[in-house]
Amino acid sequence: MWKTLTSLILSTLAWSHAAERTEPTRPNLVVIMADDLGYGDLGCTGSRQIPTPHIDRLARQGVFCSRAYVTAPMCAPSRMGLLTGKFPKRYGITTNPNTQIDYLPETHYGLPQTETCLPAYLKRNGYTSAAIGKWHLGHTEGYTPVDRGFDTWWGFLGGSRHYFEHKPEAQGLNPSRIETNTGADTKISYLTDDIARESVRFIRRQKQSGKPFFLYAAFNAPHWPLQAKPQDLEQIKNVRPGGRRTYCAMVHALDRAVGDILAAIDETGKTNDTIVIFLSDNGGAPHSPACNAPFKGEKRLHYEGGIRVPFIVRYPADKRLAPGSTCGQIVSTVDILPMMLAANGMNPPQELDGTDLLRLLPMQDNREKRTLYWCTDYTSAILDGDSKYILVPDRAPQLYDLSRDHIETNDLYPTHIGKASPLAGKLGSYLTTTPACRYPDAVSWSSGLLKQYSAAKPATQPQPEVTNE
Repeated sequence: MWKTLTSLILSTLAWSHAAERTEPTRPNLVVIMADDLGYGDLGCTGSRQIPTPHIDRLARQGVFCSRAYVTAPMCAPSRMGLLTGKFPKRYGITTNPNTQIDYLPETHYGLPQTETCLPAYLKRNGYTSAAIGKWHLGHTEGYTPVDRGFDTWWGFLGGSRHYFEHKPEAQGLNPSRIETNTGADTKISYLTDDIARESVRFIRRQKQSGKPFFLYAAFNAPHWPLQAKPQDLEQIKNVRPGGRRTYCAMVHALDRAVGDILAAIDETGKTNDTIVIFLSDNGGAPHSPACNAPFKGEKRLHYEGGIRVPFIVRYPADKRLAPGSTCGQIVSTVDILPMMLAANGMNPPQELDGTDLLRLLPMQDNREKRTLYWCTDYTSAILDGDSKYILVPDRAPQLYDLSRDHIETNDLYPTHIGKASPLAGKLGSYLTTTPACRYPDAVSWSSGLLKQYSAAKPATQPQPEVTNE
Protein backbone atom coordinates (compact mmCIF):
# COMPACT_ATOMS: atom_id res chain seq x y z
CA MET A 1 0.00 0.00 0.00
CA TRP A 2 2.74 2.45 1.03
CA LYS A 3 4.66 1.61 -2.12
CA THR A 4 1.57 2.37 -4.21
CA LEU A 5 0.95 5.63 -2.33
CA THR A 6 4.58 6.71 -2.70
CA SER A 7 4.47 5.92 -6.40
CA LEU A 8 1.28 7.95 -6.76
CA ILE A 9 2.84 10.95 -4.96
CA LEU A 10 5.97 10.81 -7.10
CA SER A 11 3.91 10.55 -10.27
CA THR A 12 1.80 13.52 -9.18
CA LEU A 13 4.92 15.59 -8.46
CA ALA A 14 6.46 14.66 -11.80
CA TRP A 15 3.26 15.64 -13.61
CA SER A 16 3.16 18.92 -11.67
CA HIS A 17 6.74 19.80 -12.58
CA ALA A 18 6.10 18.90 -16.21
CA ALA A 19 3.03 21.14 -16.17
CA GLU A 20 5.16 23.98 -14.78
CA ARG A 21 7.66 23.58 -17.60
CA THR A 22 5.00 23.63 -20.33
CA GLU A 23 2.78 26.37 -18.89
CA PRO A 24 2.65 29.25 -21.39
CA THR A 25 4.75 32.24 -20.33
CA ARG A 26 4.09 34.56 -23.30
CA PRO A 27 7.34 36.53 -23.11
CA ASN A 28 7.89 39.61 -25.21
CA LEU A 29 10.44 39.18 -27.98
CA VAL A 30 12.76 41.84 -29.40
CA VAL A 31 15.02 40.78 -32.29
CA ILE A 32 17.65 43.38 -33.19
CA MET A 33 19.28 42.49 -36.49
CA ALA A 34 22.37 44.15 -37.95
CA ASP A 35 23.09 44.01 -41.68
CA ASP A 36 26.45 42.70 -42.99
CA LEU A 37 28.13 43.20 -39.61
CA GLY A 38 31.63 41.75 -39.39
CA TYR A 39 31.94 39.08 -36.71
CA GLY A 40 34.92 40.79 -35.09
CA ASP A 41 33.50 44.31 -35.11
CA LEU A 42 32.08 44.41 -31.57
CA GLY A 43 33.87 44.92 -28.30
CA CYS A 44 32.57 41.57 -27.07
CA THR A 45 34.02 39.83 -30.15
CA GLY A 46 37.45 41.41 -29.92
CA SER A 47 37.31 44.81 -31.64
CA ARG A 48 39.75 47.42 -30.34
CA GLN A 49 38.64 50.04 -32.83
CA ILE A 50 34.87 50.29 -32.37
CA PRO A 51 33.23 51.29 -29.07
CA THR A 52 30.06 49.20 -28.62
CA PRO A 53 29.23 49.60 -24.91
CA HIS A 54 25.51 48.82 -25.19
CA ILE A 55 25.91 45.60 -27.16
CA ASP A 56 28.76 44.57 -24.86
CA ARG A 57 26.52 45.21 -21.84
CA LEU A 58 23.82 43.07 -23.42
CA ALA A 59 26.38 40.25 -23.70
CA ARG A 60 27.31 40.63 -20.02
CA GLN A 61 23.65 40.50 -19.04
CA GLY A 62 22.77 37.58 -21.29
CA VAL A 63 24.25 34.59 -23.09
CA PHE A 64 26.74 34.89 -25.93
CA CYS A 65 26.36 32.05 -28.45
CA SER A 66 29.82 31.28 -29.80
CA ARG A 67 28.54 28.80 -32.41
CA ALA A 68 25.50 30.57 -33.82
CA TYR A 69 24.54 30.34 -37.48
CA VAL A 70 22.18 32.08 -39.86
CA THR A 71 20.34 30.17 -42.57
CA ALA A 72 22.10 31.84 -45.50
CA PRO A 73 25.23 33.92 -46.13
CA MET A 74 23.18 36.76 -47.62
CA CYS A 75 20.41 39.09 -46.55
CA ALA A 76 17.03 38.00 -47.95
CA PRO A 77 17.17 34.21 -47.41
CA SER A 78 18.79 34.71 -44.00
CA ARG A 79 15.91 36.90 -42.83
CA MET A 80 13.37 34.50 -44.33
CA GLY A 81 14.88 31.60 -42.41
CA LEU A 82 14.61 33.46 -39.12
CA LEU A 83 10.95 34.41 -39.60
CA THR A 84 9.83 30.99 -40.91
CA GLY A 85 11.91 28.62 -38.76
CA LYS A 86 12.90 26.76 -41.93
CA PHE A 87 15.96 26.59 -44.16
CA PRO A 88 15.09 28.82 -47.16
CA LYS A 89 15.87 26.12 -49.73
CA ARG A 90 12.78 24.33 -48.36
CA TYR A 91 10.71 26.88 -50.29
CA GLY A 92 13.10 27.53 -53.16
CA ILE A 93 14.97 30.62 -51.95
CA THR A 94 18.72 30.42 -52.53
CA THR A 95 19.86 33.99 -53.15
CA ASN A 96 18.99 37.66 -52.95
CA PRO A 97 16.59 39.12 -55.54
CA ASN A 98 19.32 40.90 -57.47
CA THR A 99 18.20 40.83 -61.11
CA GLN A 100 14.69 40.36 -62.48
CA ILE A 101 14.28 37.74 -65.17
CA ASP A 102 11.82 38.71 -67.96
CA TYR A 103 9.68 35.60 -67.63
CA LEU A 104 9.22 35.86 -63.85
CA PRO A 105 6.65 38.17 -62.23
CA GLU A 106 7.82 40.44 -59.43
CA THR A 107 5.76 38.41 -56.96
CA HIS A 108 8.18 35.54 -57.56
CA TYR A 109 10.91 37.52 -55.78
CA GLY A 110 9.33 37.33 -52.33
CA LEU A 111 8.86 34.79 -49.57
CA PRO A 112 6.29 32.28 -50.93
CA GLN A 113 2.82 32.77 -49.50
CA THR A 114 2.75 29.10 -48.54
CA GLU A 115 5.05 29.96 -45.63
CA THR A 116 3.80 31.19 -42.24
CA CYS A 117 5.90 33.81 -40.47
CA LEU A 118 6.50 34.16 -36.73
CA PRO A 119 4.12 37.12 -36.14
CA ALA A 120 1.25 35.18 -37.70
CA TYR A 121 1.78 32.37 -35.17
CA LEU A 122 2.06 34.84 -32.29
CA LYS A 123 -1.08 36.72 -33.31
CA ARG A 124 -3.08 33.59 -32.39
CA ASN A 125 -1.81 34.06 -28.83
CA GLY A 126 -2.68 37.74 -28.52
CA TYR A 127 0.65 39.26 -29.51
CA THR A 128 1.11 42.61 -31.21
CA SER A 129 4.02 42.65 -33.70
CA ALA A 130 6.05 45.33 -35.43
CA ALA A 131 8.60 45.26 -38.25
CA ILE A 132 10.80 48.34 -38.26
CA GLY A 133 13.58 48.93 -40.81
CA LYS A 134 14.67 46.72 -43.70
CA TRP A 135 12.28 44.06 -45.06
CA HIS A 136 13.70 42.36 -48.23
CA LEU A 137 11.12 39.53 -48.14
CA GLY A 138 8.95 40.80 -50.99
CA HIS A 139 7.65 44.17 -52.15
CA THR A 140 4.41 43.46 -54.01
CA GLU A 141 0.87 43.10 -52.66
CA GLY A 142 0.55 40.04 -50.43
CA TYR A 143 4.26 39.99 -49.55
CA THR A 144 4.74 43.07 -47.36
CA PRO A 145 5.13 42.98 -43.55
CA VAL A 146 1.45 43.70 -42.89
CA ASP A 147 0.56 40.84 -45.25
CA ARG A 148 2.78 38.46 -43.26
CA GLY A 149 1.32 39.11 -39.79
CA PHE A 150 2.92 42.33 -38.57
CA ASP A 151 0.52 44.91 -37.13
CA THR A 152 2.96 47.83 -37.33
CA TRP A 153 5.29 48.54 -40.23
CA TRP A 154 7.80 51.36 -40.74
CA GLY A 155 10.71 51.00 -43.12
CA PHE A 156 11.68 50.12 -46.69
CA LEU A 157 10.81 46.97 -48.62
CA GLY A 158 14.07 46.48 -50.54
CA GLY A 159 17.57 45.43 -49.58
CA SER A 160 19.51 48.71 -49.38
CA ARG A 161 19.12 52.48 -49.37
CA HIS A 162 20.87 55.71 -48.39
CA TYR A 163 21.10 56.58 -44.69
CA PHE A 164 20.34 60.25 -45.31
CA GLU A 165 17.42 61.70 -47.25
CA HIS A 166 18.00 60.99 -50.93
CA LYS A 167 15.95 61.45 -54.10
CA PRO A 168 15.03 59.59 -56.17
CA GLU A 169 14.99 56.32 -54.23
CA ALA A 170 15.47 53.02 -56.08
CA GLN A 171 12.43 51.00 -57.16
CA GLY A 172 12.06 47.73 -59.07
CA LEU A 173 13.37 44.83 -57.00
CA ASN A 174 14.90 47.28 -54.51
CA PRO A 175 12.17 49.73 -53.45
CA SER A 176 13.83 51.93 -50.87
CA ARG A 177 11.16 54.56 -50.22
CA ILE A 178 10.28 54.76 -46.52
CA GLU A 179 6.67 53.75 -45.89
CA THR A 180 4.49 52.96 -42.91
CA ASN A 181 0.97 51.91 -41.98
CA THR A 182 0.90 54.03 -38.81
CA GLY A 183 0.85 57.57 -40.15
CA ALA A 184 4.28 58.23 -38.63
CA ASP A 185 6.73 60.61 -40.26
CA THR A 186 8.66 58.96 -43.10
CA LYS A 187 11.29 61.68 -43.50
CA ILE A 188 14.85 60.55 -42.86
CA SER A 189 17.39 62.21 -40.58
CA TYR A 190 19.90 59.36 -40.28
CA LEU A 191 18.29 55.99 -40.91
CA THR A 192 19.94 54.08 -38.05
CA ASP A 193 18.65 56.69 -35.59
CA ASP A 194 15.23 56.69 -37.28
CA ILE A 195 14.82 52.92 -36.98
CA ALA A 196 15.72 53.18 -33.31
CA ARG A 197 13.22 56.01 -32.81
CA GLU A 198 10.34 54.08 -34.37
CA SER A 199 11.29 50.93 -32.43
CA VAL A 200 11.21 52.91 -29.18
CA ARG A 201 7.82 54.38 -30.07
CA PHE A 202 6.39 50.91 -30.63
CA ILE A 203 7.77 49.61 -27.32
CA ARG A 204 6.36 52.56 -25.41
CA ARG A 205 2.93 52.07 -26.96
CA GLN A 206 2.85 48.54 -25.54
CA LYS A 207 3.39 49.70 -21.96
CA GLN A 208 -0.31 50.10 -21.18
CA SER A 209 -1.76 47.47 -23.50
CA GLY A 210 -1.09 44.44 -21.30
CA LYS A 211 -0.52 42.39 -24.45
CA PRO A 212 2.75 40.61 -25.22
CA PHE A 213 4.65 42.01 -28.18
CA PHE A 214 7.21 41.08 -30.82
CA LEU A 215 9.52 43.73 -32.23
CA TYR A 216 11.62 42.92 -35.28
CA ALA A 217 14.10 45.83 -35.43
CA ALA A 218 15.84 45.11 -38.73
CA PHE A 219 18.62 47.64 -39.24
CA ASN A 220 20.38 48.13 -42.54
CA ALA A 221 23.57 49.20 -40.74
CA PRO A 222 26.41 48.75 -41.48
CA HIS A 223 25.41 47.64 -45.01
CA TRP A 224 26.69 49.68 -47.97
CA PRO A 225 26.62 52.64 -48.74
CA LEU A 226 29.22 53.83 -46.24
CA GLN A 227 27.57 56.89 -44.70
CA ALA A 228 28.06 58.16 -41.15
CA LYS A 229 27.15 61.20 -39.09
CA PRO A 230 30.02 63.63 -38.42
CA GLN A 231 29.59 63.25 -34.65
CA ASP A 232 29.96 59.47 -34.94
CA LEU A 233 33.10 59.84 -37.03
CA GLU A 234 34.47 61.99 -34.23
CA GLN A 235 34.11 59.03 -31.86
CA ILE A 236 36.48 56.90 -33.99
CA LYS A 237 39.78 58.61 -33.25
CA ASN A 238 41.99 55.53 -33.56
CA VAL A 239 41.28 54.79 -37.25
CA ARG A 240 42.60 56.81 -40.16
CA PRO A 241 40.02 58.68 -42.28
CA GLY A 242 38.56 56.51 -45.02
CA GLY A 243 36.20 53.59 -45.53
CA ARG A 244 37.15 51.68 -42.39
CA ARG A 245 36.64 54.73 -40.22
CA THR A 246 33.21 55.42 -41.73
CA TYR A 247 32.23 51.77 -41.26
CA CYS A 248 33.34 51.87 -37.60
CA ALA A 249 31.28 55.02 -37.06
CA MET A 250 28.24 53.25 -38.54
CA VAL A 251 28.65 50.34 -36.13
CA HIS A 252 29.02 52.81 -33.25
CA ALA A 253 25.71 54.41 -34.32
CA LEU A 254 24.11 50.97 -34.41
CA ASP A 255 25.31 50.39 -30.85
CA ARG A 256 23.73 53.66 -29.76
CA ALA A 257 20.45 52.54 -31.36
CA VAL A 258 20.62 49.26 -29.44
CA GLY A 259 21.08 51.27 -26.24
CA ASP A 260 17.95 53.30 -27.01
CA ILE A 261 15.90 50.14 -27.54
CA LEU A 262 17.17 48.54 -24.32
CA ALA A 263 16.37 51.72 -22.37
CA ALA A 264 12.82 51.72 -23.76
CA ILE A 265 12.35 48.12 -22.64
CA ASP A 266 13.50 49.10 -19.16
CA GLU A 267 10.95 51.94 -19.13
CA THR A 268 8.10 49.47 -19.62
CA GLY A 269 9.03 47.55 -16.48
CA LYS A 270 8.99 44.36 -18.59
CA THR A 271 12.73 43.77 -18.88
CA ASN A 272 12.50 40.54 -16.90
CA ASP A 273 9.80 39.16 -19.21
CA THR A 274 11.38 40.20 -22.50
CA ILE A 275 13.67 38.04 -24.64
CA VAL A 276 16.17 40.28 -26.43
CA ILE A 277 18.21 38.81 -29.28
CA PHE A 278 20.99 40.66 -31.08
CA LEU A 279 22.58 39.23 -34.23
CA SER A 280 23.71 39.95 -37.78
CA ASP A 281 22.02 38.56 -40.89
CA ASN A 282 25.38 37.28 -42.24
CA GLY A 283 29.07 38.11 -42.19
CA GLY A 284 30.72 41.28 -43.39
CA ALA A 285 30.47 41.80 -47.14
CA PRO A 286 33.22 41.35 -49.75
CA HIS A 287 35.05 44.58 -50.61
CA SER A 288 33.70 46.00 -47.34
CA PRO A 289 35.94 47.33 -44.56
CA ALA A 290 34.19 44.91 -42.18
CA CYS A 291 36.28 42.43 -40.17
CA ASN A 292 35.09 38.82 -39.80
CA ALA A 293 37.98 37.83 -37.49
CA PRO A 294 38.89 35.22 -36.60
CA PHE A 295 37.03 33.40 -39.35
CA LYS A 296 37.65 32.70 -43.00
CA GLY A 297 35.39 34.11 -45.69
CA GLU A 298 32.64 36.69 -45.83
CA LYS A 299 29.09 37.33 -47.00
CA ARG A 300 27.86 34.92 -49.73
CA LEU A 301 30.36 32.19 -48.75
CA HIS A 302 29.65 29.03 -46.74
CA TYR A 303 32.83 29.43 -44.76
CA GLU A 304 32.37 30.45 -41.13
CA GLY A 305 32.96 34.12 -41.94
CA GLY A 306 29.79 34.14 -44.04
CA ILE A 307 27.38 32.22 -41.83
CA ARG A 308 28.61 32.30 -38.20
CA VAL A 309 27.43 35.52 -36.55
CA PRO A 310 27.52 37.34 -33.22
CA PHE A 311 24.39 36.13 -31.41
CA ILE A 312 23.38 37.35 -27.95
CA VAL A 313 20.27 36.34 -25.98
CA ARG A 314 19.08 38.03 -22.79
CA TYR A 315 16.06 36.70 -20.88
CA PRO A 316 16.26 37.43 -17.12
CA ALA A 317 13.12 35.41 -16.28
CA ASP A 318 14.78 32.14 -17.34
CA LYS A 319 17.03 31.26 -14.41
CA ARG A 320 18.82 28.62 -16.47
CA LEU A 321 20.59 31.41 -18.34
CA ALA A 322 23.54 32.71 -16.35
CA PRO A 323 24.36 36.36 -17.12
CA GLY A 324 27.67 36.70 -18.92
CA SER A 325 27.81 33.01 -19.85
CA THR A 326 28.75 31.48 -23.19
CA CYS A 327 26.73 28.85 -25.05
CA GLY A 328 29.04 26.51 -26.97
CA GLN A 329 26.19 24.48 -28.44
CA ILE A 330 25.44 24.93 -32.14
CA VAL A 331 22.35 27.11 -32.49
CA SER A 332 20.62 28.59 -35.51
CA THR A 333 18.22 31.40 -36.29
CA VAL A 334 15.66 28.70 -37.18
CA ASP A 335 15.48 28.05 -33.41
CA ILE A 336 13.86 31.41 -32.63
CA LEU A 337 10.39 30.59 -33.98
CA PRO A 338 10.04 27.21 -32.19
CA MET A 339 11.33 28.90 -29.01
CA MET A 340 8.41 31.32 -29.10
CA LEU A 341 5.90 28.58 -29.87
CA ALA A 342 7.19 26.56 -26.91
CA ALA A 343 6.98 29.61 -24.65
CA ASN A 344 3.31 29.88 -25.62
CA GLY A 345 2.56 26.21 -25.00
CA MET A 346 2.29 25.45 -28.71
CA ASN A 347 3.71 22.42 -30.45
CA PRO A 348 5.90 23.48 -33.40
CA PRO A 349 4.89 22.16 -36.85
CA GLN A 350 6.86 19.09 -37.86
CA GLU A 351 8.24 20.75 -40.99
CA LEU A 352 10.26 23.31 -39.01
CA ASP A 353 14.03 22.89 -38.99
CA GLY A 354 14.64 24.45 -35.58
CA THR A 355 14.24 23.51 -31.94
CA ASP A 356 13.54 25.48 -28.75
CA LEU A 357 16.44 27.92 -28.44
CA LEU A 358 16.00 28.43 -24.68
CA ARG A 359 16.56 24.72 -24.14
CA LEU A 360 19.96 24.92 -25.85
CA LEU A 361 21.34 28.12 -24.33
CA PRO A 362 22.54 26.65 -20.99
CA MET A 363 24.78 24.17 -22.86
CA GLN A 364 28.42 25.23 -22.59
CA ASP A 365 29.67 22.74 -25.17
CA ASN A 366 28.39 21.19 -28.38
CA ARG A 367 26.65 18.24 -26.75
CA GLU A 368 23.60 17.96 -28.99
CA LYS A 369 24.30 17.03 -32.61
CA ARG A 370 22.78 19.41 -35.14
CA THR A 371 22.58 19.16 -38.91
CA LEU A 372 22.40 22.47 -40.78
CA TYR A 373 22.25 23.14 -44.52
CA TRP A 374 23.12 26.11 -46.75
CA CYS A 375 22.61 26.59 -50.45
CA THR A 376 23.12 29.27 -53.11
CA ASP A 377 22.52 28.85 -56.84
CA TYR A 378 25.72 26.88 -57.37
CA THR A 379 27.30 26.24 -53.99
CA SER A 380 26.08 24.32 -50.96
CA ALA A 381 27.24 23.08 -47.57
CA ILE A 382 26.25 20.86 -44.67
CA LEU A 383 27.32 21.01 -41.03
CA ASP A 384 26.74 17.66 -39.34
CA GLY A 385 27.95 17.81 -35.76
CA ASP A 386 31.44 19.26 -36.06
CA SER A 387 31.99 18.09 -39.64
CA LYS A 388 31.47 20.58 -42.42
CA TYR A 389 31.31 19.63 -46.10
CA ILE A 390 31.33 22.33 -48.81
CA LEU A 391 30.58 22.00 -52.52
CA VAL A 392 31.83 24.66 -54.94
CA PRO A 393 31.31 23.71 -58.62
CA ASP A 394 34.79 24.48 -59.99
CA ARG A 395 36.83 22.50 -57.45
CA ALA A 396 36.94 19.37 -55.32
CA PRO A 397 34.68 19.12 -52.26
CA GLN A 398 36.05 20.46 -48.97
CA LEU A 399 35.84 18.86 -45.53
CA TYR A 400 36.64 20.53 -42.20
CA ASP A 401 36.52 19.46 -38.56
CA LEU A 402 35.35 22.64 -36.83
CA SER A 403 36.06 21.29 -33.35
CA ARG A 404 39.76 21.45 -34.20
CA ASP A 405 39.87 23.90 -37.10
CA HIS A 406 37.29 26.67 -36.74
CA ILE A 407 39.21 28.90 -39.18
CA GLU A 408 38.99 26.22 -41.90
CA THR A 409 42.62 26.06 -43.01
CA ASN A 410 43.03 22.27 -42.96
CA ASP A 411 40.95 20.68 -45.73
CA LEU A 412 40.58 17.01 -44.77
CA TYR A 413 38.89 15.88 -47.97
CA PRO A 414 42.01 14.67 -49.82
CA THR A 415 42.98 12.34 -46.97
CA HIS A 416 39.53 11.53 -45.48
CA ILE A 417 37.28 10.96 -48.48
CA GLY A 418 35.55 8.13 -46.66
CA LYS A 419 34.42 10.50 -43.89
CA ALA A 420 32.99 12.83 -46.49
CA SER A 421 30.75 10.21 -48.13
CA PRO A 422 27.92 10.25 -45.52
CA LEU A 423 27.88 14.05 -45.60
CA ALA A 424 27.74 14.06 -49.40
CA GLY A 425 24.78 11.68 -49.20
CA LYS A 426 22.87 13.85 -46.72
CA LEU A 427 23.56 17.02 -48.66
CA GLY A 428 22.62 15.38 -51.94
CA SER A 429 19.32 14.19 -50.49
CA TYR A 430 18.58 17.69 -49.19
CA LEU A 431 19.34 19.34 -52.54
CA THR A 432 17.29 16.89 -54.58
CA THR A 433 14.23 16.81 -52.31
CA THR A 434 13.82 20.58 -51.99
CA PRO A 435 12.49 22.94 -54.69
CA ALA A 436 14.75 24.46 -57.30
CA CYS A 437 15.55 28.14 -56.85
CA ARG A 438 12.58 30.44 -57.50
CA TYR A 439 14.83 33.00 -59.15
CA PRO A 440 18.48 32.70 -60.26
CA ASP A 441 21.28 35.04 -59.28
CA ALA A 442 22.89 37.44 -61.73
CA VAL A 443 25.66 35.89 -63.83
CA SER A 444 28.14 38.49 -62.61
CA TRP A 445 27.39 37.63 -58.98
CA SER A 446 27.72 33.90 -59.59
CA SER A 447 31.06 34.19 -61.39
CA GLY A 448 32.31 36.55 -58.71
CA LEU A 449 31.35 34.03 -56.07
CA LEU A 450 33.93 31.54 -57.35
CA LYS A 451 36.63 34.21 -57.14
CA GLN A 452 35.56 34.93 -53.55
CA TYR A 453 36.07 31.28 -52.59
CA SER A 454 39.53 31.29 -54.15
CA ALA A 455 40.60 34.42 -52.28
CA ALA A 456 39.11 33.54 -48.87
CA LYS A 457 41.46 33.40 -45.88
CA PRO A 458 41.13 33.80 -42.10
CA ALA A 459 40.71 37.42 -41.04
CA THR A 460 42.79 39.14 -38.39
CA GLN A 461 41.64 41.78 -35.95
CA PRO A 462 42.82 45.30 -36.93
CA GLN A 463 44.58 47.21 -34.19
CA PRO A 464 44.15 50.86 -33.15
CA GLU A 465 46.09 53.24 -35.37
CA VAL A 466 47.90 56.54 -34.84
CA THR A 467 45.99 59.14 -36.85
CA ASN A 468 47.87 62.39 -36.02
CA GLU A 469 44.58 64.12 -35.28
